[in-house]
Amino acid sequence: MDLIIKPFEKTDIESTKILTDKEIGQDYFSLEELREMQQRSQFESRTASFVLRSDQEVFGIRLSFPPGQWQKGKGAGLSENLWDHKKSETAYFQSLFISNKVQKQGWGKRLSEKSLKVLKEMGAKAVVCHSWVESPGEASKKYLLSLGFKGLALYPEYWKGVDYICPRCSKPCLCTAEEMYLDLAGSKS
Repeated sequence: MDLIIKPFEKTDIESTKILTDKEIGQDYFSLEELREMQQRSQFESRTASFVLRSDQEVFGIRLSFPPGQWQKGKGAGLSENLWDHKKSETAYFQSLFISNKVQKQGWGKRLSEKSLKVLKEMGAKAVVCHSWVESPGEASKKYLLSLGFKGLALYPEYWKGVDYICPRCSKPCLCTAEEMYLDLAGSKS
């Protein structure tokens, strides 16, 4: 199977919805939310979000927003007082999902590295995100640490107000998020 990493385009939205429903839980993202996120990931004709896909199917997505194109994550909690840069200079890693069919092959890290490169070119001085603490084997945090992120704060029940069926907790989601931060101004990404 030939897979490519490419910018997230409107033509990828419906396939991405199928992936996110399967991998994170039914209706975590609506089609309307994905359309809006595809738009918000653009800045000066460039896109900060990327998909991993074949001709037929999306196998992964890294949703990322440039500075000024986001307000908060999907759940509740931000610790801006712990950041080295202002929110107006900080990008946001919204979500990374990889199909079970291609996990543990380094695709998530490659999608994120592509996004980090573009975000830095867009002028981002930092990136913030929320890592899923209960991810199997702490995979979420481990991959973010491998990219240079550091943990800042924990948010129990971060996704509780999101109306979806969590694959771990069902409904409501009682999982914990760890806010993670990467300083791009001093990094080599």
